[in-house]
Amino acid sequence: MIEFVVRVPDDTPPWQPVYLAGDGPLLRGWAADGVRLDPWEDGTRRTVLPLPLGFRGRFLVTRGRWADAENDGRGRERAPRELHVDGPGAVEARVAGWGRGGVRHHPDFPSEYLPSRRPVSVWVPPGYDLHPTRRHPVLYLQDGQNLFDPRFAFAGNPWWADEVTERETRAGRVRPLILVGVWNTADRLREYAPRRDGGRTGEADWSREYGRFLVEEVKPFVDTRYRTLPGPDDTGVGGSSLGGLIALHLCQWYPGVFGRCAALSPSLWWDREFFLQHLHAMPEWLGRCRVWLDMGTREGPTEEAMFAGADRAKRLAAQLVRRGMRPGEGLGFEVVEGGTHDEGAWSARLDRVLRFLFPAEG
Repeated sequence: MIEFVVRVPDDTPPWQPVYLAGDGPLLRGWAADGVRLDPWEDGTRRTVLPLPLGFRGRFLVTRGRWADAENDGRGRERAPRELHVDGPGAVEARVAGWGRGGVRHHPDFPSEYLPSRRPVSVWVPPGYDLHPTRRHPVLYLQDGQNLFDPRFAFAGNPWWADEVTERETRAGRVRPLILVGVWNTADRLREYAPRRDGGRTGEADWSREYGRFLVEEVKPFVDTRYRTLPGPDDTGVGGSSLGGLIALHLCQWYPGVFGRCAALSPSLWWDREFFLQHLHAMPEWLGRCRVWLDMGTREGPTEEAMFAGADRAKRLAAQLVRRGMRPGEGLGFEVVEGGTHDEGAWSARLDRVLRFLFPAEG
C-alpha cells in the first residue's frame, strides 16, 4: 500500500476538492478528477492506494480539471511526477501553484474577407512549454466559444475540449495536438452554410470568404505564432451542426490544406441536401482526407426528422465508401444511439473523434 501525502498552497480553500491523476487504472488513467484526496487536520490531503510492487508511472495533482492542475509556482506547466513503487511507504508531494493556462486567447482577430472581427482561442497540449522544439498537428474547430469555457458556451455547456484532449493526450491515446477555436459571429449562417447558387439569389453566401479567412488569415497566423506541423496530413478542420457542414466543404475546397475532417452531426439537410447531391463535383479530396462522420438518433424535433438525419449521414457514409474511403481507416462513422443535438452529446464522443483522426504514434 502506498500513502500519498500532498501539501497544497496556503490559499487553497479547505473545502476545495483535490485529486490525483496519473498512469494506470488505480490512478484513473489521467482523468483530471481521478482519485480524490481526503483533507487532514494538519492541512495535508491524503489517500492510500494498493499500487503493486514494481509499479512505474507518473502522476500530477489537480483540482478536478486540467485547467486547474498544479503548476511550477510561476504559472507554467509542471512536468508529471515520477512514481516507482519498490515497497510499502509514503509518497509526498508539495503543490507550488494551480493552473496550467493551456488556452490562449486572441480576442479581436480581423479579416480582409469578412466584415466581423472575432476571437480565436488556441489550446496548446501538455508538454508544449516543456519541450520547446516539438511541433504539433492542429485541429481547427468552428463555433469556438463553445469549446472550452462555460461562460461563453451556448447555454453554459461547453465541449470541455481542452479537458477531453488533455486526458487523451496524457493517457497516450492521442497525439499532442493544438486546438484552434474560431468563434462564430452574427453572420454564422452566411459563413457556415454554402448555397448551391452561391448566394446569387436570396440570402447571402459568405462561405467561400469564410474559407479564405480560415486558410489565408487564421492558419498562417497560427503557423507563425505556434509550433505547428503545417502540412495537410497534420491539419484538421471540424465542427458540429452547421460547423460540421462547413468543415466538409472546406476539406472539399482545400484538399491541399486539410487532411483531417471532424463532422459531428453535420447539417446535411441544408439547401435541399446540397453537399450530398454534389459530392461528386470536387472528388480530389476523397482520396486524401481522413474523415470522422457521426449523427445521433435523437437529433430533430420529430421522430421523422430524427430518422431523416440519421439516414442522411448513412447515405453520405455509403457514398464515401463507394468512392474509396475504407471504413475504420479513411472513414470513421457512427450512428450514436440516443445522441442529441447539443454540446454535451458532442463532448461525450470527442475522445473517439480525436483517437480516430490523430491516433498516438507507435
